[in-house]
Amino acid sequence: MMRMRQGRLWTAGLMASLVMAGTGCKQGENGGSEAPGVRRAKAAAAAEKPPPPGAPGAGQGKLLASGRVTDLRVTADGRFATYLVNGKKPALDGIPPQMVLGELYVVPVEGGEPRKLGEGVTNVPGGQLVAPGSKHVLFLTGYNPATQSGALNVASLDDAKAAPVMLGTAVSYMLPSPDGTKLAYVDGGKLKLGALPSGPFTDVAGEVSTAQFTPDSKTLLFKRRLSAAGGMAAISVETPDAPPVKVGDQVGDYEVSPDGQRVAFQVRSESVRGLYDLYLAELPELKVKRLAVASGVFAFSPDGKWLARTENGKPNVPGDLYLGPATGGAGRKLGVQVEKLAFSPDSQAVGFLEKYDSTANAGLMSVAALPDGTTKQVGGRVPNFVWGSDGRHVAFLSRILKPAYSVDLMLYTLGEERAAKVQQGVFGYGFTPGNAQVVFRSNCIRNGRSCDFMAMDLPRQADPRTWLQGIFSYKLSEDGQRVLVTYARMDSDTYDVAVYDVKTQARKTLDQGVQVPVSFGGKNDSLAVYAITQGPKAGIYSVPATL
Repeated sequence: MMRMRQGRLWTAGLMASLVMAGTGCKQGENGGSEAPGVRRAKAAAAAEKPPPPGAPGAGQGKLLASGRVTDLRVTADGRFATYLVNGKKPALDGIPPQMVLGELYVVPVEGGEPRKLGEGVTNVPGGQLVAPGSKHVLFLTGYNPATQSGALNVASLDDAKAAPVMLGTAVSYMLPSPDGTKLAYVDGGKLKLGALPSGPFTDVAGEVSTAQFTPDSKTLLFKRRLSAAGGMAAISVETPDAPPVKVGDQVGDYEVSPDGQRVAFQVRSESVRGLYDLYLAELPELKVKRLAVASGVFAFSPDGKWLARTENGKPNVPGDLYLGPATGGAGRKLGVQVEKLAFSPDSQAVGFLEKYDSTANAGLMSVAALPDGTTKQVGGRVPNFVWGSDGRHVAFLSRILKPAYSVDLMLYTLGEERAAKVQQGVFGYGFTPGNAQVVFRSNCIRNGRSCDFMAMDLPRQADPRTWLQGIFSYKLSEDGQRVLVTYARMDSDTYDVAVYDVKTQARKTLDQGVQVPVSFGGKNDSLAVYAITQGPKAGIYSVPATL
């Protein structure tokens, strides 16, 4: 997965997911059903309505590009912003409700001439992305929602005068290598591999659905369509002309170890109907061995030394968690009926939810220190958890039923006997960079659109402090010293954006009537980059994110 600003903390649940819309007929006022053409005509008529006037004080930042914009993204290095202009929903039933097609542009966040890259570009995942290193942007023009494919183009971000290069005409999947030098894409079902930006590209295999590079960018793994037995194979990036090496058939999920030395993958089980067995293959030799029967979740530790996996599961009943060496072999049992797991970033512990209730989407929060620590259950009715970056703390939510229902934030520090309550009634939480604080939203009103933004210093010395009141969302700078926050307005479907200094506790409003998300950009996160989509000042803006 590609993320435009990796390693940044962005509160969960603030952006709507792209979910598939229902295809059933809508009932009209007379009780009869409307034909698809009638629905499309009404949608088109609604789209022609004049836009809302926007906030009176909107447009206080530096205008980078004007127009009706959407899908703003900032490159990982913070130098450029990409966005769609004149986005329109395709006249097709059954597509994600937020899908649009528009004209793709790029503009430097410091200011400069906006550059048009292509037309008919979609905002759905896989329609556009920036390669690691932020030197090239990849995008599909003339995107066809019915076939989920388009013409693949590559444009240089550094050379504004260079025209985009078209690589394929019916591309359904694209993936740059982690080092940003190679590109794999599927054109008409055929996998191609070559050097960015313009190849040459080698035909690797047919009937391919997806692919993945190993972290060292030396090996390319790919899965074939179900029509080709759902098989997985591998090819050396240095010798793409060589025949691919088959790994297995009817492959489900798979994961490459962080050191790129192994791949763990699931194969449809012959002994437990509807489940998968777990296999392990060494790279690049691809010697395969089976590790577990009826395995569900599995993961390598960040240092690549351990492999955790569930075993002996049953339909609708998660398996038990075992931890063993990444090289394979028997593991020791850590928990029962485990559905979610995550290693600490330093690979010194593993956290997981055991005795998991799929109906409630919750389980017992359990932690085991590595390599041979015993399992400690530190919380109940836990839907999710997150590790701090140093691996010393794990934060999680716990649903409290008595005396009144509440979702409380808990914190467990490795080595302690039990977890401690941080705050009652929490919506969205995480750690600041360097684990100086655990931050969260609480005391929310207006259906979660107005909350107190609070923080507790680590290690804990006092109760949490309220940093700001009435915020909707927050985003931390890379050094954790500044926070971009938004406030949901009462007069429109827009937000005001402000910056907060953690050290001085000073706050400054940057602009009004913007749309979320708001991103950091520029050198050392010196700018806030955002879009205004309503009113006469619609466009892309940047403003110094300092006080």
